[in-house]
Amino acid sequence: MSEAKPKRSKWKFMVTFGVTMVLLAIIRHTLAIDTTRHKEGDSDNLLADEVYVGDGETTTFDDELNPLDTIGLTPEEASRLGNDVMETSYSPDDPRHRPHAIKGVWSFDKCFHDLNDVQLASAQANGIQPVKDKEEALKYVKQHKLVDISHSPYYMVDELTHSMPYLVPKAQHLVNTICLNFIDSLQMKGIMPHLPIITSVMRTTDDVKKLQKGNGNATTNSCHCYGTTVDISYNRFMPISGTHVPTAQLTRWNYNMKQILSEVLFDLREQQKCYVKYEVKQGCYHLTVR
Repeated sequence: MSEAKPKRSKWKFMVTFGVTMVLLAIIRHTLAIDTTRHKEGDSDNLLADEVYVGDGETTTFDDELNPLDTIGLTPEEASRLGNDVMETSYSPDDPRHRPHAIKGVWSFDKCFHDLNDVQLASAQANGIQPVKDKEEALKYVKQHKLVDISHSPYYMVDELTHSMPYLVPKAQHLVNTICLNFIDSLQMKGIMPHLPIITSVMRTTDDVKKLQKGNGNATTNSCHCYGTTVDISYNRFMPISGTHVPTAQLTRWNYNMKQILSEVLFDLREQQKCYVKYEVKQGCYHLTVR
């Protein structure tokens, strides 16, 4: 009799433990359904720790991590920042996985998809006629139809090898707005001030021909030929330190800054101020004034 009692106690414990686990699983499953159910397009009802990263993926972030800081990252990229990122399953039938349910930048590639034909039409409507060389471009500068953007307190112009630092005034105003909004957003978020870097501006027909020799994909009728289009790097930024910063000391691959720049461009694109294309290989945003 004395030996059977422990066996019955152990058996009761195992049964009770099993039932408890089943009940907890049912409760968790039920709560998950209730907390994620929402009307189509109602972003306010989304789970606070989920955000879309595009390409059929949803990423779940740690509670203390701001999803906007790593939106668009792969798990490998996010891990470099010391964030615990975990992929979750994707289902096209789940309303949480529909892109329009998220306001703002939910995918760099899908939110900035304005192709060349759209940008080219805007460039032709707002820009100058393509010029052959620098001498012809300088005539437009003297006529104030082009503005030299070489030096500015709001951005840095990269070393240009296949373009010149000239834009039509409307495009210059757009660039100033983008960069001022970016700097202001950094300050609002308590991030050290940085300047965006302009990597390509206006091209002459001679520039295009030289570019095509090394890049077979370069188009003859480029938006850059009209003085309306710039490329802004999203993986390099210049710290504002009051002194010249060597290229080797540029801030590189800062995903918080990439996201802030993306939000600035998204807002201006929504206001129909510009067209924007996310360039993966070039590491830049290719944008044209509207």
